[in-house]
Amino acid sequence: MKPEELSHYFPEMLKVLDKCRFAPCTHTHEPGCAVKAAVDTGEISADRYISYLGMLEEEGKYR
Repeated sequence: MKPEELSHYFPEMLKVLDKCRFAPCTHTHEPGCAVKAAVDTGEISADRYISYLGMLEEEGKYR
């Protein structure tokens, strides 16, 4: 799986993915990221986002 595909398995992220400024977006450092903005406003739970980041990090260890 490509890192930018992981967010497709988080339904709350899937709702805002098309609003990200850049594609593909890993939702970690890109400016204009709709997922990070949704976390900041509380639309996406910070705990879920942290879980996503942890999974992304783990996946990166095996590449």
